Parts: sequence; C-alpha cells; structure tokens
Amino acid sequence: MITQDIISGGVPALSRPGMSSLLRTLEAGDSLVAAKLDRLGRDTADVIGLIRILNARSINLRILNVGVETNTPNGRLFLTILAAFAEFEREIIKERTIAGLEAARAAGRKLGRRPKLSGRQKDHALEMAATGSTNGQIASVLGVSVSTVQRLTAQNAHQKAAF
Repeated sequence: MITQDIISGGVPALSRPGMSSLLRTLEAGDSLVAAKLDRLGRDTADVIGLIRILNARSINLRILNVGVETNTPNGRLFLTILAAFAEFEREIIKERTIAGLEAARAAGRKLGRRPKLSGRQKDHALEMAATGSTNGQIASVLGVSVSTVQRLTAQNAHQKAAF
C-alpha cells in the first residue's frame, strides 16, 4: 500500500491525515517504508515518538535513502541522530529565511503580494461605495473579490475615524 501526504513534514506525524490513516492500517509484523526521513517529520521528538509507537506495535520502519531500519538498536540510534540533524537543518533554513526577509526590508523592498487594485481603482471603489454601490457590485466592476472591497472600505473607514 502506498500512501502520500501533501502536508509538510514539519507538521507532527500524528496530525497529518495520510500518516494517521496509514498508522491505523498497519499491523504487527508490517513495515513502514519512507523514501526519506524528513518525510516522516523534522522535529526530533516527533520522529522518536513515531518510532516508539511503531516499535510498541512491532512495526518496522525503514528509511530508503539511508538504508536504516528500526528493528535493531544500531538502526534506532542512527535514525535518532538523523532526526536531530533534520530538525537542525530546518531551524537553519528558518533562520536564513528570516534574515533574508529582514535584509530585504532594510533595503527598502516591499514584501508580500502586490496589491490587486491600483490607486485609481481604489479611489474609484471608494467613490462607488460613497454613492451607494454594494461591495458585490464594486467587486464585479473591478474584477476582484468581495472581501478585497470589504478590506478596502473598512481600511478607509478606519483611516477616517483616526482623523
């Protein structure tokens, strides 16, 4: 049986629907085979917890890219070390991403999505709202979602209240 999970390995294994479903179908003597360790999880404690659950149920775990199996003490030790490195790698990536975002902000770059509406379109939307057009009508004219118009009108009302 092959199971795929489209949720990140950063999400705890037991919280992922595909993994939970797979664990319910495994029986004693079965083997859980993963292509890579980080597909099981990137948090050391989570991976070790998963290994403990599998061992308690007499289910073998095999990681293909490193050839490790949990049916021996050496295999469990090596897998624990690999799990720690996977967690370390994830933390380093997170730190670098944050540093890159901070550097971009310091350089004056705008981050995030580009606005759906130009300044002229925003002014037009606010004029339409002032003349009684509904958010749905405004959204239809401008080709955006109703929630985009709602955010714009709410932001405008908030700015007026601040003065």
